Amino acid sequence: MWVSLNELERSRSRLGRPSEGVGVSNGAALVAEFDALLRATQVGDGSDYLDIACGSGLMLNMASRRGALAHGLDASDRLLSLAKRRTPESDIRHGDMNALPWDDQSFDVATSCRGIWGPNQQAVHEAARVLRPGGCLGLSFFGAGRDGSQIGKAFKAIRRISDHEIDWSQQLGEIGLEGRAEEMCRIAGLEPAERQRVQFDLEGADLDHEVRAWMAAGPAWMAIQERGADEVERSIRQELSELDEPGLECVLKCLSNLLSQRNHHN
Repeated sequence: MWVSLNELERSRSRLGRPSEGVGVSNGAALVAEFDALLRATQVGDGSDYLDIACGSGLMLNMASRRGALAHGLDASDRLLSLAKRRTPESDIRHGDMNALPWDDQSFDVATSCRGIWGPNQQAVHEAARVLRPGGCLGLSFFGAGRDGSQIGKAFKAIRRISDHEIDWSQQLGEIGLEGRAEEMCRIAGLEPAERQRVQFDLEGADLDHEVRAWMAAGPAWMAIQERGADEVERSIRQELSELDEPGLECVLKCLSNLLSQRNHHN
């Protein structure tokens, strides 16, 4: 069964207050990844910029500070409320990435930081539609097999107890297969550049903090419906426990793939 990202976001919004934690708890750790994607797509002064699946709006805020005219879209009302407080001057909307509420050729740059997952070809088509000729789409995503990064531990913990997550995570991770994201972009009329890779750490104050953050994430929500919160929490805690050292932060080493592509259509 295919579950769209927007279904994931709607499920996350139904979590209520805990969903805010997943949007902001590791925000500082994501700055390096966001900065690399903004630089790769040359977001700067006067850029008409769109962030798809903008979440709590950290990347929007970073783009705005660079002088961009920032716009954002997400399916989670709670995360959007954070984004609007963070950058109130931006045009931030609730909506569906498969039917963006903007006209053709509205933006110089669009990004989606681990927001568009495979095989959501329609979302890539929509991103291409709203780009001007010569405009740039920037994507980030985890590589197939998570490139050996420790982020795979959290996904493994959820897959281990959830039949639904085994199939679902394989579909979502398809974009990380070698050449798959590039193919999706070419189908949408975009010309991809060479992939870049960025390392970053997801840091929790301790193991309890990191477990709470993952319990609030969309994949965990789906598993909770299937197996119950207690079982999901036990599985995540077990998988992450080896990263926990008394008196130290709980750190997951991550490696993200970046891909930028130009719209050469007139």
